Amino acid sequence: MTKSKKKFFIKLLSFITIIATFPVLIVGLFSYLKSSDIIQSNITNEKEQSVYQIQANFEQVLQTVDLSVTNFVTSYQLTKTLEEPMSANQFQLYNQTKKEINLLLRFDGGMDDFLLVSTKEGWRINNNGLRRLKPGQAGELIDRYGHLSYTSSWIIEDKKDIFFDSTANSSCDTYINLVKQLPLTSNNKSGIAIAYIPICYFENLLKNNLDSETIMVLDENYQVVGHSDFSNIGEDFSNRPFTAELSSQKGNAGQYNASNDGSDYKVIYRKSAYNNWTYLSIIKISELNKQSRSIGWFTFIIGSIMFIGILIFALIASRKLYAPINRLTETLADSFSNQIESGKNTDEFGIIESQIHHMLEQNDQLESKLQGQIGQLKQFFMSRLLQGNLTTSELNSKLESFNYPQAWKGFSVLGIQIDASEDPKNLLENEDLLLFAINTMVAEMIPKMNRMTPIVINRGQVTILFNEHESEKEFTERITSTIKEIRERIDKELNISVSVGISKTYTDLVDAHLALKESREALRYTLKFGPGSIIFFDKLQRESSFFTFYPRQIENDLFDSIKNGDKAEVDENLDKLLESLFDEQLNNRQFEIAIVRLLTNLIQLTETLGVNALEFEKHKSLFDQLYEFRTLPEVVNWFKKMIIYPMMNKAEERTQSQYKNISDEIIHIVQQEFDSDLTLNYIADKLHYNANYLSSIFRKETNMSFSDYLTHFRINKAKKWLEETDITVKDIAEKLNYNNSQNFIRSFRKVEGTTPGKYRDTKRNH
Repeated sequence: MTKSKKKFFIKLLSFITIIATFPVLIVGLFSYLKSSDIIQSNITNEKEQSVYQIQANFEQVLQTVDLSVTNFVTSYQLTKTLEEPMSANQFQLYNQTKKEINLLLRFDGGMDDFLLVSTKEGWRINNNGLRRLKPGQAGELIDRYGHLSYTSSWIIEDKKDIFFDSTANSSCDTYINLVKQLPLTSNNKSGIAIAYIPICYFENLLKNNLDSETIMVLDENYQVVGHSDFSNIGEDFSNRPFTAELSSQKGNAGQYNASNDGSDYKVIYRKSAYNNWTYLSIIKISELNKQSRSIGWFTFIIGSIMFIGILIFALIASRKLYAPINRLTETLADSFSNQIESGKNTDEFGIIESQIHHMLEQNDQLESKLQGQIGQLKQFFMSRLLQGNLTTSELNSKLESFNYPQAWKGFSVLGIQIDASEDPKNLLENEDLLLFAINTMVAEMIPKMNRMTPIVINRGQVTILFNEHESEKEFTERITSTIKEIRERIDKELNISVSVGISKTYTDLVDAHLALKESREALRYTLKFGPGSIIFFDKLQRESSFFTFYPRQIENDLFDSIKNGDKAEVDENLDKLLESLFDEQLNNRQFEIAIVRLLTNLIQLTETLGVNALEFEKHKSLFDQLYEFRTLPEVVNWFKKMIIYPMMNKAEERTQSQYKNISDEIIHIVQQEFDSDLTLNYIADKLHYNANYLSSIFRKETNMSFSDYLTHFRINKAKKWLEETDITVKDIAEKLNYNNSQNFIRSFRKVEGTTPGKYRDTKRNH
């Protein structure tokens, strides 16, 4: 074969080289970057610890001095001392104060001298002893230190600028001084205390071992308080490039990069919460990268050696892999030389592809002729398979003849049923068309290699799905994903809701009829889970126990609301009863038992109430009707419309009739026995009812209480006697069973607005 025909060999060699080289390149680059990052991170962390240690040591001195001086100046004795003139006869007071100052200076806090000034009384005390202030010195002292923002402040002062002569004998020209305006807790300042610490005391803390690193301490105004180069102490660094970036940093500690004089620096800082000073370490980034460069060269050398080895390996491997392709290509070239020579830019796989394409075209032509008949045969085969009418030998031969996949580890039956609709009549008329449309969608959306032929059986669509996965979990996830896609398309194109039941995984197709039963059993759980459910049979609770939870108290409340005729309360209690069943997580069998129990108890209630309100469809019992429903809303509506509401209407009609009869009997007794000691309890005993019950019925029918009715009836009788007879008022009161005539007169006046005597006179005069 000519070189022009060996294009694939060149591609294979290039591919292996690139594939093998790419990981080496990535690993080498990653190793270099990672190691460089680790080295820089370690150095940075080391510098952060160094800055932290410098801050801790620096502030330990400052805080020790601050604490000692604060304890001294806040004492009650010193506060009183500042108010004293320190005259000659107060030598003991001076001696005590000087003694305490000497104690302050003995501590190893770096304090070189201590000055106590009473601006009010005009004296000062330090190592030189007690001195009187010269005229104007108190004002100058206040002008120098009175502007400080805080009553206790750290400031930088040159030795030559120290206000009073001091015994400080340090060779340092600069001091860090603690200035406290006294008293600390009063707005009326009468004195000043100053502790002097030479900056040289911190020299060892600010030393560094690298020429490329600078350590410094800046106050809140970016004035240099400490520096590894002492010549910079007291300088103003607020305009330096690194301080501009520092002011924008929000954290109390961190790092950032800065540039100065063409060099890049890493700045590590810590801000003190004690006095707002900033501690910095500034080091050149080039110094940090020194070790990274050596690692980079080492990585490059190792990578180059590996690349040469990869080239040798790629050449050998390409020859080995290409040998079978070369032999096949040469064979085809000898057999179809005319076709190959006529092609342009044809490589080895081009020759192979053209021959395979030719064979596939011939095979497709044969398959298309048989496709129409095979579809019908597959439908018939699936029907027999799902009914359990195939033997193992017959099944194996059919699987092979229909070219079904056989390299699977198991299968499950997927059943789809259409959920209830708001228009059940329309759904029933179009159910077959909808099921066949769903069947077509399933066939289009699930690859043939993953299923057998979809089929419509008994108001449902059924598909056998193959499991090619290693684990059951992966198979379950694929089923769930497939079902969701199918449901979305059904909802979009058909605008209906469907529920899906999935059987356990079986390994023998002879058991397909068992898997179908499980799928249908799972779909029965839509009554519990609601429409649009995806239900796996093996995840259901299917205990065979007939003992189940039943909310008896809620049922009693429901029955009471039925007896009371309160439909709103009936709806609430019925919903509450079904919700309580759902909350108990009952399995489908237990849930059905509970629903049937509710139906049975409602039938018993109709017998107890003595009403005949149940209507039966022709050739269907109530239980048959109940088992046909697929969703809980259907069950709830059926209970209300077919059982409960008719029962309540019948009971209400009968109750209204009973109420009227009872009220008529009470009125009749009043009319016959109004002149006796008539009470509601007497009538209740006579009619064999509860008195409260009679009272509520009578009020409901007559819109007045029994006592009001009896009073009005007796007054009407009295009015008739007053008009038609000469019976005295006293006798009328006795005949109407009043205790005395006064009670009768008050009752008559309350109803008629006048006394019986005046009423008689008025009527007779007319």
